[in-house]
Amino acid sequence: MSRSSAPLLYLAAAWATLTLAIGQPASANEAAWQALKSGGQVVLMRHTTPEQGQGKGNSLLRDATCARERNLSQQGKQEAERIGKNFESHSIAVGEVLSSPYCRTQDTARYAFGHVTPTGFLSLSEVLTPAEAARITAEAMNRIGEYSGAANLVMVTHEPNIAAISFELVEQGAFLVLKPRGGSEFDVLGKIRFEDLTD
Repeated sequence: MSRSSAPLLYLAAAWATLTLAIGQPASANEAAWQALKSGGQVVLMRHTTPEQGQGKGNSLLRDATCARERNLSQQGKQEAERIGKNFESHSIAVGEVLSSPYCRTQDTARYAFGHVTPTGFLSLSEVLTPAEAARITAEAMNRIGEYSGAANLVMVTHEPNIAAISFELVEQGAFLVLKPRGGSEFDVLGKIRFEDLTD
């Protein structure tokens, strides 16, 4: 993946996302699930729906107690549980689950997969300096490209992080299936939207 072509790729991704929103063939989803079933892939997921409205916390603020952050709504918790059930129904082996240190990302991972390890390189890039945002993006890309486990690695993070890593636009509760190719290289095998999941 060439980072020098990021702006053009990002615009192409925006158009591709609009096209996918109109309708994505079921076969594309099946291909992504089949890749996960074979193991060794990386799931790059955006957190599910947070609470909305005044007094529901600050989406940019990091608070270890979760009290001042914008946390998952009840809907978001149910969405995360539904994601986990879909992984189970497709017999997907989940290995390590990493997330941003923000509470909404940790909770998405925990409700979906039952365990999570928060890590700094998935933290919200929007609140960082450009240099620090570039550093964590590079670290995330290296972790993806170098992954070699038998089960699938899951990373739960935020929209700007996913855009910087993959040049893809991802809705809340949606995830990309990535195939590691070594170094910081990987292929995007597909995107599964929350609306595509079964009940």
